[in-house]
Amino acid sequence: MRLRLRHLLLLFIGLPAFAQKPLDELHLTSSKQQKIAVYKGTIIVNGNKTFKFASDNIVYKSKRNRLVEDGGNVFLFLEVTDNPGKNKLIVFGINNSVADSLMTAIASDIKDFDHDELLEFGGSEQTEAYPAADSMYYVPAKFYEFKKGRIVFDAAYTEKIDKKVNGVYIPDAQGKKVIPKPKGRP
Repeated sequence: MRLRLRHLLLLFIGLPAFAQKPLDELHLTSSKQQKIAVYKGTIIVNGNKTFKFASDNIVYKSKRNRLVEDGGNVFLFLEVTDNPGKNKLIVFGINNSVADSLMTAIASDIKDFDHDELLEFGGSEQTEAYPAADSMYYVPAKFYEFKKGRIVFDAAYTEKIDKKVNGVYIPDAQGKKVIPKPKGRP
């Protein structure tokens, strides 16, 4: 009995040490041996503070936070919350111990969606329902891919997804537009 009480007492005293603290940091290393840390909204490359977010809305536990290397260039992807919209991916170029913000896209996995041997990412915002039953909002998608060390707009895959989701593709669409609801959509 005395032994059990002692173990319970040790467990009770040591319990705070086992408590999980919230994750607020990331540590990544590129193939060029660049050390990249993200800590409480600040990006640190090789010991240099290179970027500070206005507010720390990084989703530290996201599997989308990662480095992608293509054509000798290093890209840092960080998922951030964007209420009430979908989460976003903020993309940074890592070069000479500096993190340069390159673009923002809809948070998605980074993979070869269209099987062209190039990694893609992106998507479209969510939208509220349109009040008329025969119409809907057209919310354009935007997908990007890696080509020769650069990130470029993937027009072919964007068009394919827009036709699948919206029933139509409207090039250069800015914002949401009202379109007839495609057949087969509730």
